[in-house]
Amino acid sequence: MALSSLTSAYSSNSGLNSLIAQYMSLEKRPLYDLQSQRTKLYSKIDLYTDLNSKISGLLDPTKDLASADNSSVYNSRSVSTSESKEVSATTGSNAATGTYQIRVKQLASGSSVQSSSGLITKAAVVSSSKVAPGSGTIDVTKSFGDAGFGTAPTGAVTINGWTSSDLATYASVQAFMDDVNTNAAANMYYDSTEDTFYLEDTTSGSLTFTESETPGGSGFFTQVKMRNAAGDYNSATAVTGIQADVLLSEANFDTAVSGSGSFKINGIEISWDASTDTLNSVINRINNSDANVTAYYDTSLDRVVMNSKSTGSSDTITLADVSGTFLMNTFKFSGQTASGGADAKFTINSTSSGDEISKSSNDFTINGINYTLKQANVSAYTENTFTTITVNQDTSAIKTKINDFLEKFNALTSHIKDKSGVDTEKFTRGPLAGNTTFINIRRQLLQIVVEKVTGLTEGEPNYLRKIGITVDSNLKVSLSDTSAFDSAIKSNPKAVENLFNATNGVAKKIESLLKPFVESTSSTTGSLIDNTKSTINTQITGINNRIKSMETRLSLKENQYRQQLSKMQELLNNLVLQGSQITMLTNSALNMMGT
Repeated sequence: MALSSLTSAYSSNSGLNSLIAQYMSLEKRPLYDLQSQRTKLYSKIDLYTDLNSKISGLLDPTKDLASADNSSVYNSRSVSTSESKEVSATTGSNAATGTYQIRVKQLASGSSVQSSSGLITKAAVVSSSKVAPGSGTIDVTKSFGDAGFGTAPTGAVTINGWTSSDLATYASVQAFMDDVNTNAAANMYYDSTEDTFYLEDTTSGSLTFTESETPGGSGFFTQVKMRNAAGDYNSATAVTGIQADVLLSEANFDTAVSGSGSFKINGIEISWDASTDTLNSVINRINNSDANVTAYYDTSLDRVVMNSKSTGSSDTITLADVSGTFLMNTFKFSGQTASGGADAKFTINSTSSGDEISKSSNDFTINGINYTLKQANVSAYTENTFTTITVNQDTSAIKTKINDFLEKFNALTSHIKDKSGVDTEKFTRGPLAGNTTFINIRRQLLQIVVEKVTGLTEGEPNYLRKIGITVDSNLKVSLSDTSAFDSAIKSNPKAVENLFNATNGVAKKIESLLKPFVESTSSTTGSLIDNTKSTINTQITGINNRIKSMETRLSLKENQYRQQLSKMQELLNNLVLQGSQITMLTNSALNMMGT
């Protein structure tokens, strides 16, 4: 090869980098071996993580089946009631099974208090029927001619001695009502929900009202159904109630409200402001407080009612104004005493009043059964009327737990089989092939579910197959005979329980076998799988350190190669240059000789 050809081959960076890469690929072989070892160790970590998950998955239902505690699945209960509208019930674990006849004479109730009289007792009149024709309503923002009356009201009205302008001169129905409210010692408003007009006196005196139009004509009071066709005006004795959505300062309470103040209910202070609050907002503030009462305004009675959220004979409601007289005068609670609460009274499986049980709440627990009383069903305990509560062992919960156990059992044994297999055709081995520890776990698990359970009472089932649990040809365990299981759990549920949680029971043995693999045996040592993973992680850490050190050395080696080859390239370039100069001189001399 000519010298110039040699230099041209390595004169470019790509050629030099290619040559260095070839050298380094040989140098990196030990690094690749370490990385391969690390990958295999990571795979082992994943393998043991999966095993931990599968073993833990089986151990969870196994522990429940192995347990004899009150909270175990064997103490699950189902409950039914003959009259859920009277008494409902639920159960916790270990509730006593049986049938319970509940006679309820009285429900528990809370204390209650209400206004001594209506919040507005002034003279008032109300439309006797809907005002707008059909299903329409009156638009009070429009003039009388456009507001939606069947016949537009005309003329003028006189209220408490004050006479209005002609209705046609008002820009809107609302403008007319504002004029009334300002000048007539009255309060007029329209309820669009009820399509009804209201007119109330504001002076606690009598209410007089007339219209200028003839009976049956287009007068205002005729059109708003406060005067009949014969010319008779409605009586001013209606109970109109308070407008709950208008400001307190504008609402027509018997006792006018102004300024601001506060009151206490059961020691909880609640404030009010006549310029910003409404009846609704004050009631909402009460209900959202910690006063432990539910308040509401009864429009039919025109009274505020407060009911305690608690129940029982010792329950009460305390009321007091702090500043102002809103509670006592406006709400009219002055002189009112809260009615006392009452205890629930009932018997269980008894017709004798001597066996009466009292509870301060309608919700209570007796012998693990949670009762809710909803309705009294007797006036005397001797009556042959009762609600029947039936509590049974929840065998469906036991069956569900056993099926879960069998599913997790098969998942673990199949997983171990898959990971420990050997493929003689492809010459591959599973990651657990040759691992006698986990291969033996699978063998022992299968042995436990088919072998005899010793130490049980004579005559009780001592094999799982006797309650319908069998192993098929693929070594899968299942509840293959549900009839046998249902018969066994119905006839002797304790015997089925013993088959799993006795000293040598199936679940007891499996729990003892598996726990060391996933649970630490002391505060200083981890589980077998955790310890194995910890050892592997230590190996990975060591390999990572070696890889890091090797990568540093290889980086230095690569720089060394690069420097050496660069110098060689520089020498070759100089030789080529010198050769070129000699060639030029030789050619020049030959040319001179030839001439």
